[in-house]
Amino acid sequence: MVALPPGQAAVRRDLLCAALALPFIALMGTPARAASPPRLVALDLLATELLVSLGISPVAVANVALYRRLVAQPALAEEVLDLGPLLEPNAELLQAIRPDAIVLAAWQAGPLRRLREIAPLFPLDAASAGKSGVGQAIELLGRLAELTGRTEAAQALTSQLETVFADARAALAGRTRRSLYVGRFAQDGRTVALFGGTGLIGDSLSRLGLINAWRGRVNGSGVISVGIDQLAGDPEARIVHFDRGEETSNALARLADNPLWRALPAVKMNRVTMMPVIYPNGGVASAMRFARQLAESLPRDA
Repeated sequence: MVALPPGQAAVRRDLLCAALALPFIALMGTPARAASPPRLVALDLLATELLVSLGISPVAVANVALYRRLVAQPALAEEVLDLGPLLEPNAELLQAIRPDAIVLAAWQAGPLRRLREIAPLFPLDAASAGKSGVGQAIELLGRLAELTGRTEAAQALTSQLETVFADARAALAGRTRRSLYVGRFAQDGRTVALFGGTGLIGDSLSRLGLINAWRGRVNGSGVISVGIDQLAGDPEARIVHFDRGEETSNALARLADNPLWRALPAVKMNRVTMMPVIYPNGGVASAMRFARQLAESLPRDA
């Protein structure tokens, strides 16, 4: 296959996504659908979050337990069916459900293209490389809102996001001049996933008027896994990390016996803050939760 120049590749990708969405658009516009909500399934955590944020309860989603653990809010209805793993959804259950459309991540569209025999696929490209992570979340929310007739709900959520960020920025103003390492610890206690760049977390920090202590490279989702020693790069910084339950408990237990961890300036000066987990690849709801939690949990630093 001949590689296309970047510009042509982008156009081809956009045309492909539009073609995939056409059956979905047509379906949503039929008179039968005007009287009843669409029967949708979501195969990705972000897709699930966006749909529920718009007031649409999917008939089924992939990996219900993972959504409830990592995303949590907005809450998933108890009656939502579980389709199993993100890349191995239960095809027989999908056929029995007979959804109107399947919303999934762009990275899933290739491996799961066989599912278009069951229902139209609508892929969401959430990669934030070179883009504003929060802006990308707003854009995806609007795209789904147009396709499902929920534009007013999307506009209300966008306005709410702006208010939440403005309130959090005001609450944080003057509270700290320290930069922040924001991440999650691997349970081995040796590595940490740090968030930066223009991903959802990195972009949110910037919008809140805070300084990200991690200035190194990140992947297309705004994250990189590094050794614990990298947290010494900015000795004046505060470490903020997400509580992922047992995984984090195991990590902290191992870190307690790690001389390198105990020698970090932030640890020695008790500048470590743990907060409830935020899905770093989430949407508007995840961005609002992150802003609120920072405003609630960050102490006043000299």
